[in-house]
Order: sequence, then structure tokens, then C-alpha cells
Amino acid sequence: MPKVVDHDARRLDFIEAASLTIIEAGIANTTIRAVARKAGYTTGALVHYFGDKDELIRRTLQHFGKEVRGKMVSAHARERGRVALRAVLIAALPTDVRTASSWRVWMALWYHSELSTAMRAEERRRYREWIGRLAALLRESVAMKELPATINVAQEARSLVAFIDGLGVQHLMAGTRTSRAKVTRPLDAYLNRLYHNG
Repeated sequence: MPKVVDHDARRLDFIEAASLTIIEAGIANTTIRAVARKAGYTTGALVHYFGDKDELIRRTLQHFGKEVRGKMVSAHARERGRVALRAVLIAALPTDVRTASSWRVWMALWYHSELSTAMRAEERRRYREWIGRLAALLRESVAMKELPATINVAQEARSLVAFIDGLGVQHLMAGTRTSRAKVTRPLDAYLNRLYHNG
């Protein structure tokens, strides 16, 4: 009787192996062969699911993005306005091992996007979605009168994205010397200024 293969589970094995390889060896050394070895499969098995390295990296990013997106959607389902915005921003930050891994893969994409048209397209798509999500939350705060109607929502959303990018990178670079509180404290200071001065 032929062996039944759980294709979703195997695809996830390769995605997890790809993320570990990117983190441990860097994107330049993340080859199809290296990822297959990390996952415990043959190269032939991997290319059955992913055509090339770019596709594998894109799918790895999409997997982590889906996890983070789910946390954001759940946060917004529970809260509204400023409270929801804070929860969504915290979900985006590297505050635990899993989200830190996602950030390291994402940072690898920043580097790799210079060399790949498909990667640049993926990067732009993710930023459009991210800015749009924050803009919607800011508009919600305006509707709730937490922020004035005169606020430039698009500009504030882009500023928040730039702030979160910088804060996340600094948090990762600090390594074990930092904590969740140290990454959320600057965020709270930013939101206090925005909502007080907005």
C-alpha cells in the first residue's frame, strides 16, 4: 500500500527549515540543498513543493506574515481605536522567539529584494497592506474622537511603520540585553505624543 504523504505538513517542514537556515547561515547561504538537509529530506523532495530559492523564501515570509496577521486581526476583533492600534503594533514587534524569527527572515528579504524583482514586489505588497491596516486603525480613532479629523492619516501611518521598523531592528540588535518592556516603552511614548498632540 503506498505511503500517505501529508503535503501540508511537509511543506511546513521546508518553510521552518528555510527560516532556520536564513537565521543561522544568512540568505546568501540559504540554498535549496541546505534547506532540504535541514528539513531532513532530499533536494528532489523540496523542489517538488518549491520551484526555486526565491519561491521558497517568499512562501516562508508569507507563512510568518499569516501568523502575525492573525494576531492583528484577533487584536482588532477585541478592541477598537487607540487600544487596538497599540495591540496591533505590539503584535508586529519581535517580542518573542517566534516573532524575532519572522523579523530576521523579513530583514533578509530587505537585503535580497535588491537582487530580485519578485522579492521587491513582495516587499511592496507587504508594506502596502501594513500601511493600510494602520491607516484604518487611525481612521477608527478619528471616528471615535480620540484623534482630530484634521490629522493626516496616511502620513501618520507611514511614520508609524518607519518607527516600528527602527524599533524592531534595534530590539533585535540588542539581543538578550533587552526585554519586552524595553520595546513597548518607546511605543507607548510615541502613542502618548500622537494622541495628546494629534
